[in-house]
Amino acid sequence: MSYVIVAKGTGLIVTDGPNKTRAYKTFPAAAATRTRLCRKAGWSVDQLKIVARDTYRAPKMTVKNLMSGAPVEIDADTPWCCNPASETYWSM
Repeated sequence: MSYVIVAKGTGLIVTDGPNKTRAYKTFPAAAATRTRLCRKAGWSVDQLKIVARDTYRAPKMTVKNLMSGAPVEIDADTPWCCNPASETYWSM
């Protein structure tokens, strides 16, 4: 089982580097990184929670399809190039 660090307000994964899907093999490793992130950003430890990777679900958001105008529901952590509301998605 692996663990991820999630912001309580948004439900999105918080990492200490460029890798957006960073998962930690043990709970103590995730707890140490959470403490490090909170000290670096000046947050309290209560603002971040540790969740098992297999139970994590990204929050959903509704965007408007750029070509058809229809509403589409996608994960909030979807990259911009995979978002049907972006011109980048349709020009690739």
